[in-house]
Amino acid sequence: MVSIELPYVNSYTSKGKVYTYYRRDGQKIRIKGDVGSDEWLKAYQSIHRSFETSAPGIVKGSMHDLITQYKNSPSFKQLKPRTQKEYHRLLDKIGRICGSKHVTSISRRLVLSIRNAGADTPRDTNNLLTTLRLLMQFAVDMEYVQVNPATRFKRLKEGDGHRPWEEYEIDQFRAYWGLGTKERAAFELLLNTGQRSGDVRTMTRNHIRSNVVSVVQSKTGKRLDIPVANRLKDALDAWLVNTNSMNLVPSPMGMQMDATAFSKLMRKAYRAAGLPDDFTSHGGRYAAATRLKELGLTWEEIADIVGHETVAMVQKYTRQRRNAKIAIDKINRADLGGTVTNFSRGSD
Repeated sequence: MVSIELPYVNSYTSKGKVYTYYRRDGQKIRIKGDVGSDEWLKAYQSIHRSFETSAPGIVKGSMHDLITQYKNSPSFKQLKPRTQKEYHRLLDKIGRICGSKHVTSISRRLVLSIRNAGADTPRDTNNLLTTLRLLMQFAVDMEYVQVNPATRFKRLKEGDGHRPWEEYEIDQFRAYWGLGTKERAAFELLLNTGQRSGDVRTMTRNHIRSNVVSVVQSKTGKRLDIPVANRLKDALDAWLVNTNSMNLVPSPMGMQMDATAFSKLMRKAYRAAGLPDDFTSHGGRYAAATRLKELGLTWEEIADIVGHETVAMVQKYTRQRRNAKIAIDKINRADLGGTVTNFSRGSD
């Protein structure tokens, strides 16, 4: 056994090659590179620094330690509260998966295995990998590692995601939830403003002035002034006489609803109205954009209200619907001309 004059370093020679390890607090971490080289010294300093800056009660240099440091960093604390909440969830999940591992042991192979293991939940897995990439970039910035192992990974295919509300579904909801109900007011806010649930649930009476909804989007920080549609005015007038709350969609105690409570409220409302499971609040943004287009607004004008990503999805959706209509028209014209195509196989 060869002793290196640096704290916590041990080495041994095998087949003429010297291997060195950092041993501390029950952990054994390989120090990469030729002993004494710049690469080796940087690797040693990175490992040693991760142990020296750890929080009390957490294994120094572990992913748990890195997560704790990241949550206490200015870059994390400057995130918006809702974003912090989601990152907390994902960071805790990373901690459950590989929290006991040392930061320097996180490899691309491990990241790939995390991605593959989450193939059944592609959206959440993609968000998890994005969070892991940010976390490991923090490790690079702190000089705990030299390379981020979670960059440039191919995302899992998430499918078509949310879809716009259909007109018959809108009518179905309105038929079940009449004017004067909180559910109807929330529904009309989603449909007639085209805003995210997070912005709708935080709206107050003060957001409506001179028949205009004025709101600053929580995600983009952009201020929007949206004229109040007649349907929305009717729903709010009928509902607000039943509550003294300043919030347009208040909690049972009259306070602002949190994201979970609002989501549960609307899911129950959709289910009670007999709408399918893929009918989501986010689909209201797409439905709003579709309606605005049918009213003659340009895509640029619609993007100012609902955002460019939503517009891109609606363009795809309206194109699919237009192509389907063209196909049906062709079939109908063929039938009128007496042409019949038999697609059956065998006899029933």
